[in-house]
Amino acid sequence: MLETLRVRNFGAVDDVVIELDGGLTVLTGETGAGKTLLIEALHLVLGGKDRSLPSRDAAAPSIVEAVFADGDGEVVLARERTAQGRLRASIDGATASAQLLAARGEPLCQLHGQHEHLVLRTPDAARALLDRSGSIDDAHVRSLRAERRTLLAQRELLGGTAAERRRRIDLVAHEVAEIDAAAPVGPDEVDRLLVEVASLASTIDAKEALARAAEAIESDADEASAAGLMSAALAELPREVGEVRDELAELVERARGLAARLRRDLEALQDDPDRLDHLNDRIARLQGLVRKHGLTLGDVLARRDELAVELEGLRADDERSVALDGQLAAVEAALEEAESEVNARRHVAAASLSDGVRARLGPLALAHARFEVLVEGPAGERVSFRFAGSEAFEPAPLAEAASGGELSRVMLALTLASNAGAETMVFDEVDAGVGGVTARSLAACLAEVATSRQVVVVTHLATVAAAAAHHIVVTKPEAPGDPATVQAVSGAARVAEVARMLAGDPTDPVAITHAEALLAGDPAAS
Repeated sequence: MLETLRVRNFGAVDDVVIELDGGLTVLTGETGAGKTLLIEALHLVLGGKDRSLPSRDAAAPSIVEAVFADGDGEVVLARERTAQGRLRASIDGATASAQLLAARGEPLCQLHGQHEHLVLRTPDAARALLDRSGSIDDAHVRSLRAERRTLLAQRELLGGTAAERRRRIDLVAHEVAEIDAAAPVGPDEVDRLLVEVASLASTIDAKEALARAAEAIESDADEASAAGLMSAALAELPREVGEVRDELAELVERARGLAARLRRDLEALQDDPDRLDHLNDRIARLQGLVRKHGLTLGDVLARRDELAVELEGLRADDERSVALDGQLAAVEAALEEAESEVNARRHVAAASLSDGVRARLGPLALAHARFEVLVEGPAGERVSFRFAGSEAFEPAPLAEAASGGELSRVMLALTLASNAGAETMVFDEVDAGVGGVTARSLAACLAEVATSRQVVVVTHLATVAAAAAHHIVVTKPEAPGDPATVQAVSGAARVAEVARMLAGDPTDPVAITHAEALLAGDPAAS
């Protein structure tokens, strides 16, 4: 409940403190007295835009402060416009942004008039009003939607599609298998194999050389060998050269012995051409892996470990993806069912609220108006109010189709039909274009709303003013430059103000009698 409103140096207001009570309070005064300034001040302190109204003292700041009772404590909202035109806001003395100020003030006070309709200003307010009227709780839908968003985000973090992940798994698994199939034995295996290859190649070369030497010295099939040539020469030498013959015979014998040794050495050498081919193939295979994965065989082994870790992660991600898909399918099925249920309830509530508002519009001088609640979206979460001032027009968005007075009365009807609204509701221009019997109905509606909350009404209608529990009068400045005055009235002063509202003259005897009858609750006086 709004307990105190203080306005300082705001338009024609110098420094005013208004104390407010519960129930219905009316704010009256002559045209131009400053009632609108107070509404503008309240609009500003609730986080609204500054309409840059001129101040009495341009060199001083304009300050608006509102004190609300909230539970067992108080909330103090304040807004200051400096002499340089800068705006500052605070909540309970702590600096705040305009957005935070509006959010804090939203559940405390709603301002309904030409410019401000909370139910129209915030996208979720119309839905909240409808849900309250139909006792609808969409917490389960919101919870399932949040769960779906979380699951989708988790799946997004896995990266790529399931097909892309599986292609990557196949590629990495192939590369790991390729390295594992080669099974490198340490980072220096190629070096060790090259040493063995060099040894084998040397053995083969030596064996070939020994074979050629033995063949050259002695060959049973070749008389041109060294031993064969010497034997042939020995057979032709005459006996007279016995010494030379003996030496040659000795050479033949030694040649044959050397050939025998060469053949024994040849047989002792172990060559293995198949092993050499295997080693060369092994080296080529390992060097192929080196070219593919790094500069050395050590790089290949390190890469294999990296690929194994990646493969494990990819497989885990794939399993997680399958699990997430299953969870998503279950959540989406539950969400579809929950949305369908809430959507159906909101459509029922919308039809009921539309009927309730239309029933209230007739007594509020809107008998020919059309009003409907439009519900759209999977769970009916997009709620909007549509209005037409007469049956000749198709309903359009309420904020666009209704005048300031119509907006206030539609909001009043909505409040009555849905029992929605903040603890404090302020109506401005709600009586625009209203008189006679309709004024009495309007006063009754306002009084009905005020039974469950604080209602403040700016009015020009004596009937509405007389129905209030509390009455505040804004008085015009007597001379240019003088401040407007604001005071609560009762007794004779209130009779005089109601008389002024009736006849324009607070001293008119007939008007005073009429005012007294209205304040006494005489139905015939309305």
